[in-house]
Amino acid sequence: MDKDLTALVSWARSQGWQVRHDHKGYTRFYDPEGNYIASYPATPSNPRRRMADLKVALKRAGLQVPPPSKSEQRAQRRRDG
Repeated sequence: MDKDLTALVSWARSQGWQVRHDHKGYTRFYDPEGNYIASYPATPSNPRRRMADLKVALKRAGLQVPPPSKSEQRAQRRRDG
């Protein structure tokens, strides 16, 4: 897995999403309700295009992509707290 996908997987999991790796080599994303959203192949023919498609699908489903920076997260906690 490349580092962009690894970061996206860890962010999605931290937000309550499920991420599963299947036997065909796909990384599949499911929203917190368990609905299938998108997948990313282990060896995409055009990695840049597939990553862009994945990010768009995750944004449409409600996941903030790209993840907020640490300073943005801190500011959000201050506003909420």
